[in-house]
Amino acid sequence: MSLAEWTWITAARVRRKLRGRTSREDDHAARSAWIRAHVPGRSFVDVGGLYGINGDIAFQAAAAGASPVTCFDAGDPTPEFLERRASTGLDVRIVQGDLEDPLSVERIGAHDVVWCSGVVYHTPNPVQQLIHLRRICRETLYLGSHTMAEVPGVKQACVFYPYLPEGSRRVHESPHWQAAGSGAGSIGGPFIDAPMLGHNNFWWGITPSALEAMVRTACFEVVERIENHSSPWFTELVCKPVDRLPTQPPFDFFRKRAEARAAGVEPPPFDGSAYDGLLAPPPDPAVDDAPPS
Repeated sequence: MSLAEWTWITAARVRRKLRGRTSREDDHAARSAWIRAHVPGRSFVDVGGLYGINGDIAFQAAAAGASPVTCFDAGDPTPEFLERRASTGLDVRIVQGDLEDPLSVERIGAHDVVWCSGVVYHTPNPVQQLIHLRRICRETLYLGSHTMAEVPGVKQACVFYPYLPEGSRRVHESPHWQAAGSGAGSIGGPFIDAPMLGHNNFWWGITPSALEAMVRTACFEVVERIENHSSPWFTELVCKPVDRLPTQPPFDFFRKRAEARAAGVEPPPFDGSAYDGLLAPPPDPAVDDAPPS
C-alpha cells in the first residue's frame, strides 16, 4: 500500500461522509418508488435478479403493473423465488443464462425497461455486458454498479482488482462495508481463482466517470444520476438507448468473412449492413426455464 493510495481513498471517503448518505431502507424505498412510477404497462426484465433477493425487483415490477416480466440470472431458480411466484400468482418468467452469451441474450428478448444492478463489475468484460444490455433495451436502462473514488487528475480511471498486492487490496476494501466479510473475491477477500467461481469476484474498480463512458460506448445516454446511496461507492444511472450502431463489429463477422472466402462466395461487406438481423427478438412470456412450481 502506498501513501498516495491511502490518501486518495481516505479523502474520498471523508468527502462522501460529509455530503451525507441515505440509509439502506431509504435506498430500497427509492427504488420501489422508481419502479412504481416507471414500469406500469411496460415490459420489464431484471438482469441478475436472483442472487440475494430471489427475484424481488421483478416481483415488485409485476405487482406495479409491468407485463411481461422476466427475471434473468446465472443461478438456478431459488426455492424462495418459486414459492413467491406460486403464492402470489404474479407472472414472472425466469430465464437462466450468462449475460455474455449471445444465445442467452436472445432468450431474454427485448424489454421496455431493463434493470441491472450489482452485475457489471463481476466480470472481466463489463463493456460487453453493457452492449448486450443495449440489445435487449427498448426504452430505459436502470444501471447500478459498484464504483470507486475518482482518481484526482485522471478522468475515467479504473483499477483491475484481481491479484492486487494485499496492502492495496485492503485500501480498496475498507470503504466497501457491504462487501467486507461477504466473501466477495478481490474486495471482501483475495481474488478467488478457483475454476468456475469467477463471478464471485469483483473484477473492476470503475470510477463513475468511467462507468458513464462505458455506457456511452454501448449506445446509451445517461439521463439521470442517482447519487444519494447508503454505500459510498455505488452509482446508479438511468439511461436511454441511443439509435446508432455500435463500434464493435458483430462477434462472428470476421469468421464469416473467412468462411465466405473459403466457400468461394463474396464475403459480407465491411459496413453497417453487418449488423442486420442482430435486433433482439420480442420477449416470449411462454418460455419458462424454471422447474414446475
